[in-house]
Amino acid sequence: MTTNPIASSTVTKARLSDVLLDGLFAGMIGAVVVAVWFLVLDLARGRPLWTPALLGNMLLHGSAAAQAGTAVNPLEVAAYTAFHFLAFIVVGVALSYMVTLFERFPIMFFVLLVLFVCLQAGFFVFDAVLGAELMHQLGSWTVVVANLLAAGSMAFYLWRRHPSVLRGVEHLWDDDQDQ
Repeated sequence: MTTNPIASSTVTKARLSDVLLDGLFAGMIGAVVVAVWFLVLDLARGRPLWTPALLGNMLLHGSAAAQAGTAVNPLEVAAYTAFHFLAFIVVGVALSYMVTLFERFPIMFFVLLVLFVCLQAGFFVFDAVLGAELMHQLGSWTVVVANLLAAGSMAFYLWRRHPSVLRGVEHLWDDDQDQ
């Protein structure tokens, strides 16, 4: 049999566009969930947009700026919000690609699990590099909850887009002899 190079190219492009769109949406969902979580916390504490202002201040001016106190300025909020969304979109595209691989190779479940743990630990390592000031001001429990909410919402979206993934997890520990 011969394969049609045009049809094969079209399938590859469609697959790539699916991965990118799924990643874009998954990343945006995760970013919005985290932003809403911290907005709710900031509103409950009577200081709206304080968290993105703090993180934007650190992003633009370094960790010493966080120790001096944080005022809510539009530049810092906008800078951090843009960075936040871009970072989540990059992670979303990577996750979307891995989920696509998982459909073909169920062992990717463990790679996804390790990636999840690494991303969770990454924020705490980043904080330690900054001198642990960020975690002191935000509260570590708020970051853990935000990360879990984002990961859960992104995973739910990707699972809904790729329902075969759940079936793949169910069969990870099946014996090869049963097939």
